[in-house]
Amino acid sequence: MRKLCIKLPPFAPDYSGVCSALYELGGMSVIHDASGCTGNYTGFDEPRWYDNQKFVFCSGLRELDAVLGDDQKLIHKVMMAAEDLKPEFITVLGSPVPMIIGSDFTGIATEIENMTNIPSLGFGTTGLNYYDMGISQAYMQLAKRFVKACEVKEEKTVNILGATPLDFSVNENITDLIALLERNGYKVNASWSMHSTLEAIKETAKAEMNIVISVAGLELARYLEKHHQMPYVVGVPVGKSGETRLIEALKAGQRAANEVTNQVEVEEETSDTQKRVLIIGEQVLSNSLRAYLKDEHHMENVDVATFFKLDKEIAGQEDIDLNSELQLIKLLKLDTYDVIIGDPLFKQLIPSYSKAEFIGLPHVAVSSRLYWHNSPRVMGEHIDEVMKK
Repeated sequence: MRKLCIKLPPFAPDYSGVCSALYELGGMSVIHDASGCTGNYTGFDEPRWYDNQKFVFCSGLRELDAVLGDDQKLIHKVMMAAEDLKPEFITVLGSPVPMIIGSDFTGIATEIENMTNIPSLGFGTTGLNYYDMGISQAYMQLAKRFVKACEVKEEKTVNILGATPLDFSVNENITDLIALLERNGYKVNASWSMHSTLEAIKETAKAEMNIVISVAGLELARYLEKHHQMPYVVGVPVGKSGETRLIEALKAGQRAANEVTNQVEVEEETSDTQKRVLIIGEQVLSNSLRAYLKDEHHMENVDVATFFKLDKEIAGQEDIDLNSELQLIKLLKLDTYDVIIGDPLFKQLIPSYSKAEFIGLPHVAVSSRLYWHNSPRVMGEHIDEVMKK
């Protein structure tokens, strides 16, 4: 019952994360469900769907299919669609009902591949885990299946890991990041998973380094470091200081962008120094926002809280792994924070007696279509506009 939400909507689930990670790569994704989960993804978790529809389908699971466990019916449907569409690869994913009946998606994908000769991936997603886990699973299967070994790295070439609309929406955030890198002499080899292709993904190992911009890309970064000798930096270039930090990290070959000394001049200390700040959101972006607040606003007391994965290696001592809506409500009732930053839906959880200032930072995985058209640009000096609101 800990995931029961009374005021907040369900967050984007794991199957949405898988589909989002694979959306632009020319594959065909089939969610094994009765249409509700597929409709949830295409209608509420995929901002790109309305302007650029891809091969995402529902298996049309019915009660009798669930009772009988008729996998051959699913396999036949997938084969028929693949024959017409000729996708680069096929993905079959689970939902709550297949979880209950124990569908073997790895076995189903193997059988589909044997019969179609099209690379096929199976994901035992359940809808009970969050989107970041689904993205991570998709990345790992892509890496193990498609990334080619490369002994010689291209100088000043990088990959971006963890770029999906569920964290960054479909505004200019990723193009802003690419432009920053290009201005500083870096070439983007592959962007996992926006503004890229399967061919670029296959050539991932050609790059010198990886930039991890969301926690969903961390497992992939560690895998590529171990198996393809690729160091990585972690961070989003939030603010002018964040841009400098990221570029200096790439130059130094450092692992954690937030550990690089910032050389940006900032204004003299203000009363904001004493303010206590809580950032509620995805961990990597929240960490980068914290660094920006410290560097450019002299806010030293900044905590990060997240409902999603909290990676201990990049977490602060006081950071909070939220496991329920109730836990966040209790935290906010303490009224110990002067500034709270997070998705606009979190504002309703702040008690009426609190005098905390709230700054809205829409997160597609939380509020979906309600605010995804209002998602701000956060790269570089664009974050200043968010802080002024």
